[in-house]
Amino acid sequence: MEFICRASIRDDFDSIYELLKQLWPDKGLSKHALSTVYSRSIDSNHDFLLSAVLNGEVIGFGCMVIKNSFWQESFVGYLTTLIVHEEHRNLGVGKQLIEKLENIAKEKGCKRIELDSGFHRERAHQVYEHLGFHKRAFLFSKELV
Repeated sequence: MEFICRASIRDDFDSIYELLKQLWPDKGLSKHALSTVYSRSIDSNHDFLLSAVLNGEVIGFGCMVIKNSFWQESFVGYLTTLIVHEEHRNLGVGKQLIEKLENIAKEKGCKRIELDSGFHRERAHQVYEHLGFHKRAFLFSKELV
């Protein structure tokens, strides 16, 4: 299977939306709201979006935000989203997306790359640990709206 990882483009959104439905199957997603988020990310100098493409089809997606960190006294790359189509998992797609995002983070002067992951995503946790990630914190979240 030959796939490529490249910068995401506006025309990728419909395929990425379908991937997001796989990532959050129980969440009522708003295509309009996600389209707005996607457009803002594409236009941002701090967001880096990659699409894994096989035969013209987007089969994976990763998004990383570069943020300033007092804790690291530098920049940190934060993976906000990582999803591989369920029919293409365990083939190295996610690994390649992460490695490419890591390289971007290094180029941008990041000291660290981080992500959060739902408790129930145990298989994904194994992949992250295999790729050198370590559990080091809890994520606390509070709804505002």
